[in-house]
Amino acid sequence: MRKTLLALFLLAAVGFSAWRFLAPVPVPKNPIERMKAVSPVESFHVTKTSIPTPVTRTAPEAPNKMSAKRAQMEERFTDLKEEGKRIREALIANDPKAALAYTNVSRRPEYREILDQRHQIEAAWEKAPDNEREAMLTQMNSLRQQGIGMLLAEIQTMSSQPAATPAAASASQNAPAPGVAPAAAPAAPVVFQ
Repeated sequence: MRKTLLALFLLAAVGFSAWRFLAPVPVPKNPIERMKAVSPVESFHVTKTSIPTPVTRTAPEAPNKMSAKRAQMEERFTDLKEEGKRIREALIANDPKAALAYTNVSRRPEYREILDQRHQIEAAWEKAPDNEREAMLTQMNSLRQQGIGMLLAEIQTMSSQPAATPAAASASQNAPAPGVAPAAAPAAPVVFQ
């Protein structure tokens, strides 16, 4: 009989301890203290016991070659993106008309279309598979050449136009249009003596 009473007593003690340990924390009456209190869910953490299974993967030989090719394509893509900017900056630094020519070209809808296509390629580059990247590089190079060609053509047309000097500009403004009678000479200024 003593063993059963001892067992019941131990069972009651363990149950009471578990109840105290797992019982929710009483809610403080002060609202500020209530905001500081930890929720019962946060205080009770269940540890999940799971046996991790090791995963072994064998890497094939081909990805190493593909990664080298992919790295080469990434480098070429970055070069194509930066090369147009470097050429444009070099032209602007060497030719004073290049900045004005670039401003004129950048306003054209054809040039805007080239830029839009280029931005679409740049956005799609990260998700594109390797077999599409070659075509994207070719198209990117073509777009760069078209843009630089348009800029060089604009610089050429600006260079072929005669430079207007201030005297020639004022003379052309004062010269009457053909077939129009010349305007009367302005009146002499009034001078007080």
